[in-house]
This record gives sequence, C-alpha cells and structure tokens, in this order.
Amino acid sequence: MPILENSMMSVRLNAGNSLSVRLADGTELEQCASDIPVSNVVRNGDALTFDLDCSGFPVHVTVTLPENGGLALRLDAEGEMPDKIAWPPAWKMKRGDMGIYPLGCGFAVPAEDLDFPLPERMAFYSGMSASLCLFGFLRENHCVLTGVECGFDAELRNTQEEGLRHSRIIWIDEKGKWGYSRAVRYFFADTLSDGAAQYRAWRESLGQVVTLKEKMKHTPELAKLIGAADLWLWDDNNMNRLYARPEEPEQTPRNVRKIAADLERLGMDRVLWNSFEGETPEDCAFLKSKGFLVGKYDIYRDVLPKPDVDKIIPYRVKRSVNTKYWPGIVRITREGEYAKAWQLHGLDGELHWQNSVCDIPALKLTMENVPPDVEKVGYTSRFIDVQAGGYLQECYHPLHPATRADSMRYIKTQLNFLSDIGLVNGVEVGCEAAVDAFHFSEGMMSPVEFRAEDAGRRMTTVYRGAEIPDSFRRYMLNPQYRIPLWQLVYHDCAVSYWYWGDSSNCCPELMVLRDLFDALCGEPPLYSLTATQWEERKEEIAASYHRTAPAARETGMARMISFDYLSADRTVQRTVFANGVSVTVNFSDRAFTGEDGSVLPGKSAAVSHA
Repeated sequence: MPILENSMMSVRLNAGNSLSVRLADGTELEQCASDIPVSNVVRNGDALTFDLDCSGFPVHVTVTLPENGGLALRLDAEGEMPDKIAWPPAWKMKRGDMGIYPLGCGFAVPAEDLDFPLPERMAFYSGMSASLCLFGFLRENHCVLTGVECGFDAELRNTQEEGLRHSRIIWIDEKGKWGYSRAVRYFFADTLSDGAAQYRAWRESLGQVVTLKEKMKHTPELAKLIGAADLWLWDDNNMNRLYARPEEPEQTPRNVRKIAADLERLGMDRVLWNSFEGETPEDCAFLKSKGFLVGKYDIYRDVLPKPDVDKIIPYRVKRSVNTKYWPGIVRITREGEYAKAWQLHGLDGELHWQNSVCDIPALKLTMENVPPDVEKVGYTSRFIDVQAGGYLQECYHPLHPATRADSMRYIKTQLNFLSDIGLVNGVEVGCEAAVDAFHFSEGMMSPVEFRAEDAGRRMTTVYRGAEIPDSFRRYMLNPQYRIPLWQLVYHDCAVSYWYWGDSSNCCPELMVLRDLFDALCGEPPLYSLTATQWEERKEEIAASYHRTAPAARETGMARMISFDYLSADRTVQRTVFANGVSVTVNFSDRAFTGEDGSVLPGKSAAVSHA
C-alpha cells in the first residue's frame, strides 16, 4: 500500500481498511478494522486518495499531512445517503489508555472502566451531549485527539469491545443527503495541553475563535461579567407556581434592595443578578447603580399550542407569550409532525407537551420581544434557555426549512443581535458551534448525566446526607475523572457556570468541592436559591464566593495553557493561564507538599503569579 510521510509521521492504509500511523519517535498507532470495502488507493503527490463503498454509496477520501502538523482527512460524496456511515474507524485502545471525552467541560476515563456511564451516542454541537467536536485518548507520553471540522451532521459513538471502550465518528445525513465535504483532523502531542493547543490553533485558522476581549469591544457591559457570581434569587413560591404545587405563605419577602445591601456587606461586589419573572424598572436601576449586571430569563424553543391553552395552569399560559404565533413558528419534523418540546403541568395534574419553535422564526421573535422589554426595564443581560445547548434540529416547514447548520446560524444571529443592542448574552450549557457568539453559559460545568434527577424542575432543591445523589461524588465532583478540556480550548472566549438545578449551593456538604473545581477552571460560581434560603445561608454563600471569585477575576480573560496532575492519584492538579497566573488545587483531605517545599492543605486552592 502507498505510504504518505513527512518528518513527523508516516501514514498508510492497512489490510483492515483503516489507517496506521507511525510517529517520528517510532510509536505505532492503528485504527480498528473496518468492514467498508476500499478501492482505488492512489498516492497522488502530497495526498493519499481512495474510495469507500458504503452499501453502494461511494465516498471519496483524501488523506494529507498539513504543514502545521497532524493528519487530515476529507470525505466527499454526492446524493442521497443510504444510512449512517462509520468511517474512519476508532483508534485501537489498550489497557492503561485514558479516553478523553467532551462531556460538559471534559472527562478522562480509563479505557477499561466500562462502568463509567458514558452515553453510547453523543451528538456534536450539543452541550447536553458533546460540547466540543473533539475527543481522543492519552497513552503513556502521547496524546491523540480527533477533531471534526463541522459537527452539525455527525455524532460520537462509544462502544465496548474486548473489555475496552472505543470511540469513533458516525456521519449522519443532512436532510437525506451527504450535503458537503466532511473533514477530520487528527492531532498528535506529548500532553493533553499541547493537543488542545493544536486544536485551538486549527479552530483559529478556520476563523471560529472570538475571545472575550474581542467581544468586550462590541459589548462593553461584558467587563462586569468577569469573575461575577451568577445569582438566581427566587421568591419562596416560584417553584410552586411553575410546577402546579400549592402556594404557601411567604416566609421571607424577596426584597431586592435588602439582598443587594447584604451582597455589598459580604463583599460580593461582582454579580450577575438574574431573574426569572423579571425586576421592576426601579429595582433594575438600583441594582445597576451597584455595578451589577441585571439579567432576565427568556426562551424561544418552546411554545404552548393554542388548542391546549385551557388545559394548562394559568401561570404557564401567561408566560407563553408566543402562543399567538402558533402553529406558524413550529418546527416540522421529517415525518411531517409538529415537533414536541418541554412538558407543562396541566389542570388535570398531568404533563402536556409543548411544541418546538424552529430557530429561524425564533430570531424574529427575539427581535420583537427583547428590545421593548429592555427599554421598559433597563436590563443589561439576557439568558436564552435551551437553543445553544440543546440538540440541533432540522425543520421541514415550507416557510422556514432548516438544516442543522441553518439552525445554528440563526441561533448565533440571535445571540449577536442581543450583543448588538448592548446586552451580555447567556445560554444554557452552550457548545463549540456557538461559542464565538455567546458570553456565558449555564450548565457547561454540570454534565446532564450526573445531575440530580429532574434537575431542570428543581432549581432550589437542597440535597443533604442520604439525599445527595451518588453521581455527585462518583462522577460530577470526582477529580480522578474531570478535566478542563473545554477551558483548555475556550476559557478566554466565554464564562462557564454550573446549572441552576446543579448550583454551587445545591449540596452544602460538597460546596467546597465545587468551589475548588471553579478555582481550578478559572470560573465563577452560580447560586440558585429562594429568599428564605438566602437569609439562612448568605454567610456560607459569601464564603464560597470568596473561594472562587478572585481566581475567576484574575484569569477570566486569559487562555488556559496547561493542565497537569501533581499527584499520582490525580487529586492535586494545576492549571496555568497565559497571563502568568496558576491555580493549584488539592482535592484530597490531606496536605500536599510541592517540589518547592510549599504545603497546600487538603481541600484548598492556591493562586500564584509568574
């Protein structure tokens, strides 16, 4: 078989219809065998080309070795796709390998750890699934990463073979067709940090990276977000109203000015004050006078169907302001049906489906709804639920047909519009495809798989003792698994928070652990609690703020350039940022003595400067 080579590596197509790579230091890497027939293998100058026969559907593959390093594949085809296509295959894993996965901010999982609940299928460009189009593995002194150029019509498939987990790309159709060139880039490095830096450079070369510093020139209010705690303060009956529970007498009035005075007294001087039901113009002006960002919740993915209005609790009917446009704004599925969305409580005690709004009309709704609200109240921030973190969807409505790529284009236009009118914009979870447009995300730090059950409807629930979900300690807050993969690529491009149903304060016993992850990642905390909970726990909240906000403020606009384990059990970790700040965190209960003789107590973090 022909060989393609340069000073860094050689690559060839092997007998298993997959690729084999030999690195400059002699390291051999081989992909798993593929059952897709290969033909017409040709060495054509600086490229290796061949054809795949995917059940009668021909795909042309071009393999090159770019001058800036790595290995590049491009797959081209035309016409109707017969089915999902699985090529290139996964790299063959070995015992001792550590798989790298874009679950939330990132997880590193031993290849033989088959108990780890990694989803078998992970859609790219979904913060609720795969936040990055990047995955790979660590093997001894090597890091091998796989990047997908456009993940709109692709997914990560994780399978178990011979006691090991393997991961590969699955191509899916764009409205039944292949649609466009599909491109893959492999990166080979000594460390995860170096591999992530190569991936970041690739994204920069594609024009897909916009930093906070650049965004701030366009939206000056963004400066107030750096190091700001994200605070959702609910009245005592908010959850009751939302979820059709009997309202109870308010224990503590939600007094905006008193709570703001508390924040000042406690030294919490940088806050993103978010509200679900909204503030009065007078309270908004007061909060802005304190230097706070003032935001409001909004959603453009769900709409209550007109025929169901009389079935739904009145509070939810009042909130569904776009029902008047139903059904013209609804996304139509490939099967010709109205797409379903988040369920609402009905007067009959049952849950009823809403419909999903197509992302194209959602832009128009945003442009109509937000400016008058901002003019009336004076908000400086807007949080848009679901869209930039949920699964991208196609629409088959004749008046607003959309591919998944179209949907993301409109989502980004929606976010850019908010920036254009001076608002700091936030999204649920977020994903790589939209990171050049949003300013902050809620949920990137909280992978869906490891949240408490029904966390989306439990924004103020507190877990103690036996109520604490096992997933918190085992996965969500386990330093042996979590890695700051997202931050190694995009830390200086967006601020990442926990989820409001998985907040910094949701489990008092584990609050310090959450704060340590925030410090390590250079991210600020998120608090979601009622007015009564604020009165009961404000000193504790302030202590958490002061454990996290300083590091987030110092590193907020800097690239994360390295991440390292300092102890064999991975409980002591260090991140380094481009501005010379480093954060060392000891997740264990025992003190750690560094090479320089410094001692870091258990469950603590230290910030240092170059």
